Amino acid sequence: MRTGDLNFNGQTSFPAMYIDDGTQVGDAVTLTGPGRVGRGADGQPLVGKVQKIESDGIGTVALEGAGFTDISTVGTIATGYQTLVVDGAGKVKAGAGGTRLLVNIAQAGQANIKL
Repeated sequence: MRTGDLNFNGQTSFPAMYIDDGTQVGDAVTLTGPGRVGRGADGQPLVGKVQKIESDGIGTVALEGAGFTDISTVGTIATGYQTLVVDGAGKVKAGAGGTRLLVNIAQAGQANIKL
């Protein structure tokens, strides 16, 4: 399997992963299997954001530790530490049972989130 785009001391916050069909670059994703991410079902925990997808279905995903990134949102998300989930359509929203992450800015349809 290919390595990610950014490495720091042997660690990567942008690993190469299998990307589910229908998932697009920029989508908020959740784990859908071992080494696999996708849009998932509404309410599953946010894992990261797809950075690129290659023709063989393997792509780069920004995971926790990647830093701040802009992600499309649904509904109202407050700033500060929030519990975030995917909506099943490539966006993120606040929801129980999600991943607790820092929301730096949240405005109409976009949020700047620290992964």
